[in-house]
Amino acid sequence: MHDKFSESELWDSFKSGDKDAFKAIYYKYYMLLYKYGIKTSADTDLAEDCLQDLFLKLWKNRDNLGNICSLKSYLYRAYIRLLFEAIRKSRREINLAELDHPQEESSIEESIIQQQNQTAANLHLHQALKHLTKRQRQVMQLHYFEGLSYKQIAEILPLKYQAIRNCVHEGIKVLRKNIASRSG
Repeated sequence: MHDKFSESELWDSFKSGDKDAFKAIYYKYYMLLYKYGIKTSADTDLAEDCLQDLFLKLWKNRDNLGNICSLKSYLYRAYIRLLFEAIRKSRREINLAELDHPQEESSIEESIIQQQNQTAANLHLHQALKHLTKRQRQVMQLHYFEGLSYKQIAEILPLKYQAIRNCVHEGIKVLRKNIASRSG
């Protein structure tokens, strides 16, 4: 029914409370987002839960949503934010579970030394990250900390594939330079 409408008309109908427009958006983008989510997360349940949360939040907050340029881009960005937050939360829960069951093989002294070394390395990295541009930090975060491919990053950010590769390459050079200067 809504196939003949443009994305902006569909979005406006949805924001006005049109359930058919909402269903059209849901059926058009659900599988695309789901496939992307399982590539990103590898946890199909988490990907699906986040996707359901996305559509639930969209429906509940439709009155407060603004105009958008691209429905597909908007949905991808919103979904990725939810998915990354869920992944971060999941990692924190795993780390807390590991703290509850420490390995008996290592001594307390070894654990303290390892933690101090990790803290020092994190501090060096944190200081080096300050020398990156905002764009470099964003791309490096998505690539190295979130595990996204260049292609996946290009789908999220308004950058071309080659620009993302260049950003990572330049970012690595900056990090190496700044970490080496602190270590030496």
